[in-house]
Amino acid sequence: MTTRRAINVLLSLAIVAPLDAGAAPPASPSIDGTYELTTRVMADGTVVKPPTVVALYSLVNGQFNLNLLVKNHDGTIGSESTIGRYTFSKEKYCEWIVYTTRNNLDKPGVTNEAPEVNDHCAPVTSKGRQFNFAPPGEGVTVSFGPGGFTATISNEFVDHWNKIQ
Repeated sequence: MTTRRAINVLLSLAIVAPLDAGAAPPASPSIDGTYELTTRVMADGTVVKPPTVVALYSLVNGQFNLNLLVKNHDGTIGSESTIGRYTFSKEKYCEWIVYTTRNNLDKPGVTNEAPEVNDHCAPVTSKGRQFNFAPPGEGVTVSFGPGGFTATISNEFVDHWNKIQ
């Protein structure tokens, strides 16, 4: 290799290497954040907003906390407080409920029983920065995007959550 060619190769590397060194590896997908329930759209098109339905959902570093309050059609108050752990990747969402208290949601009265699940994991489908999956045992399908997510219980309602943190 001639001296001139060696200098050209070194100059090329000197220009390209810093560009490549500053490139960050692709970020892992994440649903971490704190979300606020802003609107519930019932199957008949009725729009329900706070204070009739109020909720906060935090997912941070593999741990989650959900607090929900809803005024039911019969005048009772329904509520849920759940603490759990989760993992998330672009292929799979897994969830383990550590503790839950539910009141007048799935059935009348208070229960501390988490929904039964055969598999704690569910497949994730994605398109761009939108991630869709059905958390095990909940009967809900969620669709997460950069500004929040929707949670749908078929033939009942669609909840709209805004990311606030």
